[in-house]
Amino acid sequence: MRAITKLTASLILFLYIANPCFSQKHFYKAQKQFELKAFDQSIESAKKAIQEDQSCIDCHLLIAEAFRMMNHNVDAAIWYRKMERFNNLPSDYAFNYALLLKRMGQYDKAKRYFEEYKIIDAAKGTYFAESCDFAKAELSKEKNFELNLFGVSSRNTDFGPTVYKNQIVFSSFRPDFKRDISSNNKSSIQKEVCQFFIADNAFDSDVNSIDFLLKDGTETFDMGPIHYAAKAPVCAVTKQNFKDGEKQVFANDLELTLYIGQVENDGSFNSLKPFPHNEVGYATGFGTLNPSGDILYFSSNRPGGHGGFDIYVSYFKSGKWSYPANLGKNINTEGNEITPFFDGEDLYFSSDYITGIGGFDVFNSYVDNGEWTLPSNMGNGVNSPEDDYYFTKHPHVESYYLTSNRLGGRGNHDIYLVHNLGMTQSQAELAANEVSVPRAINLETDLIDDNIKPQVVTVNNPTTISSKPAGIIENKPAPIVEENEPIDFNKLLPPKAVDLNSNNSRSISLAGAKRVSYGEVIRSSSNVYFIQLAALFKSKANLNSFAPLSNLGSIYRVNQATATKIKLGYFIDEYAAKEALRQVKAMGHNDAFITFEALNTSRMELVTISDDVIASHGDHDTSTTGTNYKVRLASYEDPIWFDVTKVNGLGVIEQWSKGTWTIFVLSGYNSMDEAEVAKINAINQGFRDAEVVLDRNGILENLD
Repeated sequence: MRAITKLTASLILFLYIANPCFSQKHFYKAQKQFELKAFDQSIESAKKAIQEDQSCIDCHLLIAEAFRMMNHNVDAAIWYRKMERFNNLPSDYAFNYALLLKRMGQYDKAKRYFEEYKIIDAAKGTYFAESCDFAKAELSKEKNFELNLFGVSSRNTDFGPTVYKNQIVFSSFRPDFKRDISSNNKSSIQKEVCQFFIADNAFDSDVNSIDFLLKDGTETFDMGPIHYAAKAPVCAVTKQNFKDGEKQVFANDLELTLYIGQVENDGSFNSLKPFPHNEVGYATGFGTLNPSGDILYFSSNRPGGHGGFDIYVSYFKSGKWSYPANLGKNINTEGNEITPFFDGEDLYFSSDYITGIGGFDVFNSYVDNGEWTLPSNMGNGVNSPEDDYYFTKHPHVESYYLTSNRLGGRGNHDIYLVHNLGMTQSQAELAANEVSVPRAINLETDLIDDNIKPQVVTVNNPTTISSKPAGIIENKPAPIVEENEPIDFNKLLPPKAVDLNSNNSRSISLAGAKRVSYGEVIRSSSNVYFIQLAALFKSKANLNSFAPLSNLGSIYRVNQATATKIKLGYFIDEYAAKEALRQVKAMGHNDAFITFEALNTSRMELVTISDDVIASHGDHDTSTTGTNYKVRLASYEDPIWFDVTKVNGLGVIEQWSKGTWTIFVLSGYNSMDEAEVAKINAINQGFRDAEVVLDRNGILENLD
């Protein structure tokens, strides 16, 4: 009997010790499921952990956050309230609970929790507490806008409305449309799968006006949103991993990718090409194009931003998309700025950090004196306590659209049509008399042609809408551009994009500048292949030993943190790099190997120029020894602004680097007199600060 009692006691002791282990196992599983966005499974695993350990605070928080990510606000609030009995709550408990309460319109209680968060972060707690006062005041104001549920909204998630001609294209998880499931096409819409649809643009559009955007043979899942350039047959498409009903934005998301496509007359697209500046390991999406299709705004959580998702801009010039530029602190915050829409003048976007009414609010900004203005909240009517995003508008008539999960909708997320109060229904539905039909385009040729100019067609009585100040939309006739009229690219850019990055050539010292290219312009830091020949940690080495390799490519000195690397290149494709490596090793450099890295001109120095490059530019002197007269043209923070066509025939282009500055130089002159003539010609081409300089053994010097 005593033996049994002893065994029972041992078992009880084992279970007492083991229970926390079982609980921990379930919690780790719940964490992993949460990271994979399997929120419903994560909740069940966390509940099992709580059954084993009722005091598991992290389990309660994980369940509350999972419900919040699923937009189940009431359930999330219940689990947050359960945590009020615990001591030693996580530091972000009060802040996240307050965000949830604000989304539910419980502003006074939300403010109390934001005030509690001041203990952790006084500035952030105060900022968001004041946002509750703003929200209450804003909701008490008279509305400037009215929303109507767009007739095609379903009981599932519908999002990302955009205009194509006079129809609305959007993404949806609706399961009530089936594709052809013949033997040649087994696809069909399944639950939790998102696709594109196209519908009539009208208040009373219904299910009968909806059709698939893409044909059965080209059907693609997990895409959206899409945005069309109003005056060019180009679109921006986001590939994503959204789930029906759940949040679409996570600050650490990795699974948004941006593509550029060619548009057909029916609004479908093909020839999708990855945006060249997608970042591996980070999200890039929610792209929007300007009317001419050569300015792309998008959101990304890539490094170097202000926090979460930031809005970036890239310009299509000289056949390439420029390296993305962050719009800066006036637009971006430590929160998330997403779903931009740019109409050629005003930028609309959503933010969950800038003072607003709810979760994501819609804001408006425009450029004044070369800077983006501080964003204006679009106010009551457009914004709600919940998430409001994907704001867009018809390019020709006064129709606006957005996506929201506000109370009173039909499904998880719904599409709403917005109009000014006082505007009649017939005015809102009035379409332009003539819809612009862009010419055909081929992504393989047109979008890599340096001389392509977007075609603008005449549109009868177009209007653009501006939002200055917040909540007030004023009608302004848009300038009518005659068909085939030559286009000044700078006029297609927002005012911020005018060449503010150029600098008086003489204001940037030449000391320390290094030549990085000869006969070409390197505009971006795209990844390329190099062959690494040597790594120098102390000595400078005799580079003459590598001179025979110039028949395979140019020799570069690349400065890195711990060493200087000697590299041969660069090569665009892997096959060319492998073939060059084979020949390099055959010439005795057995330790050489291939690297794949960003073309960082701030660290590069061109030491020896490839024989092929020399041959392509004639008999000009390409050496960095001795004395050569050259013409310095201008200095830029971003080389995208340099127009090489203005100096064609005046000499050989050289690109030099000094820190973040790029200096463009003309070379190939046998005397100072030849350089002086080239300088005068350069001044006549618009480089008013052009000057003759001296290249003395690879060091640029002013003559005076």
